[in-house]
Amino acid sequence: MEAPASNSSGFSLVEMLIAVVIIAFTLLALSAAMVNSISANLGNELRNTAVRLTNQTAEVLLALPIGSIQSCGATADPLAKKFNASYTYNSSNACLGTATDYQKYPNPEQSVKGFQQGFNIIWDITSLSDNLRQVIITVAYRHREEHFENSAVIYKHRTL
Repeated sequence: MEAPASNSSGFSLVEMLIAVVIIAFTLLALSAAMVNSISANLGNELRNTAVRLTNQTAEVLLALPIGSIQSCGATADPLAKKFNASYTYNSSNACLGTATDYQKYPNPEQSVKGFQQGFNIIWDITSLSDNLRQVIITVAYRHREEHFENSAVIYKHRTL
């Protein structure tokens, strides 16, 4: 009879279980990192959308005659800051103009990563002189129950 070999070349059951546990913990950590990166990506996309809405609003306001610019807004999210129920995005919002004039302003309801997100777009006008107006544009939104705002200040001169 031959004695069994003492140096086997395979893996034991204990070694396999330890390897599976290590792989499981690694995959768990990677999945948590993936969830965090997706959330950060969505937050960045919302911020980019707020910046774009601020720029589009500034372009519309700069194109208007200085006498027709007034404090106003278009709001869509009642839970976010700066909400004003009278600032609807339709023809009933008199400060956006008449009939279809409101459509030249950006829509506060935007599709971001496949879902609808409401933004509150507000602008406040301060008359610095007869020929100069300061316009503060603020776009407010919510993400994961936190409030965020993007603001910009532009100046409208009578000759521009």
